[in-house]
Amino acid sequence: MTEKKDSYWISSGSYTFLHKIIELLFGFGTFWMLIRILDKSDFGVWVLLQTIAALIEMARLGFIQNAQIKFSAGTDDNEFRKINTSAFALNIFITGATVIILAAIARPLSILWNAPQLEWMLYVYCLVSILYTPFMQSMVLMQIRYNFKGIFWSHFVRLGLFFIPILFFFISGVGVELMTLLYIMVGVSFLSAITGVLFSKRYWLLERKLDFTWIKKIFHFGKYVFGTNLNAMLYGSIDQMMLSSMIGTASVATFNAATRILNFVEAPLTSVSTIVFPKTAERFKTEGAAAARYLYERSVGLMLAIILPALIFCLLFPELIMTILAGEEYLDSVPILQIIIFISILKPFNRQSGTFLDAIGEPRLNFLIVFFSVLINIVTNYILISNYGIIGAAYGTLIATVISVVIATYFLKKKIDIKTYHTFIYAARFYKEGYTAGMNFIKKKFRF
Repeated sequence: MTEKKDSYWISSGSYTFLHKIIELLFGFGTFWMLIRILDKSDFGVWVLLQTIAALIEMARLGFIQNAQIKFSAGTDDNEFRKINTSAFALNIFITGATVIILAAIARPLSILWNAPQLEWMLYVYCLVSILYTPFMQSMVLMQIRYNFKGIFWSHFVRLGLFFIPILFFFISGVGVELMTLLYIMVGVSFLSAITGVLFSKRYWLLERKLDFTWIKKIFHFGKYVFGTNLNAMLYGSIDQMMLSSMIGTASVATFNAATRILNFVEAPLTSVSTIVFPKTAERFKTEGAAAARYLYERSVGLMLAIILPALIFCLLFPELIMTILAGEEYLDSVPILQIIIFISILKPFNRQSGTFLDAIGEPRLNFLIVFFSVLINIVTNYILISNYGIIGAAYGTLIATVISVVIATYFLKKKIDIKTYHTFIYAARFYKEGYTAGMNFIKKKFRF
């Protein structure tokens, strides 16, 4: 492919990767301090709340984001207004439904997971969910317009303002209650929503009347992506949910400490996916399967090139990694970490298969694959946790991930004729190109 086609990756990637770096730093910093401030039981409850929050918000985002990006590609201002208005209306409706459901299941979940504190926390979290609505819509609009600078600063406010009070509690040694953390989150959500709207205000083009044709189109496309995201989040968190109900919240803390390595994997994966999805939808429409195949193979290759060195280091020094991540109290997480590393290697294929099925107009197929994967994950986790305890959750998720990747790869090969071995060729090329660029820079800088 030409240098012109790859320039999109460079210009968009600079702010996107910077965004993921600060997301990683603030996220890891917050985790690193909270796991030392809170005891295992309280930290387990906090993990469960964050799991529910991520599950809900990512599912909602999927309902709007992919459909709005796909339908907005190449449209004029008049159509863009109709699409934007319809998407925002659906966003508000879904938020209302989400809040009602969350309030209804708060008590049953707290009983199921042996976490009484969780009930009132979920009631308060409904406020955070409402405030997330304008923030989410702003992020989608900026992604459509390739305004990754605005996305970066909006997330900087959202993550940084939550990080600062946690840092205060950690340095001062002042104890902190779970509800205090949640009230801080409400305040931060309000400020980040304002920031997102300010950065995206020139894109908030709305019609006075709803276009029900577009509402119908977005709904029918988005319902599968919504279901896919919901299932994907369940897939990624079902092990912790089952551990809480079968063993207790302290086991969730132990398991979550090991799975934090996945956050380091998710940062580059999400960055690449954010850049690639709108471009894939656009180029698939104009250039067909060949363009989608190239983007898939190249993006997965890039992901592999980025994460493999870090994963190899974790495999060689797991005790050191866990001590740095969570402290010596969590060294019992080391065996789990060693299994999680193999799940991480499969993540690029798992992540991009869903992204590309949506981009080429196959959200229903993507939904069915992820739904089937969730069922497998539930079965394998139940059997293995029952027989082997916490370590069984790691093995159960690994088995389910392997099956999921095999199924998704099979369908992508049928749809756009991907070749898996090309991803490893691209990964090797990235190392070669990186080495060449680095040596050229050194020679130029020092005039060798």
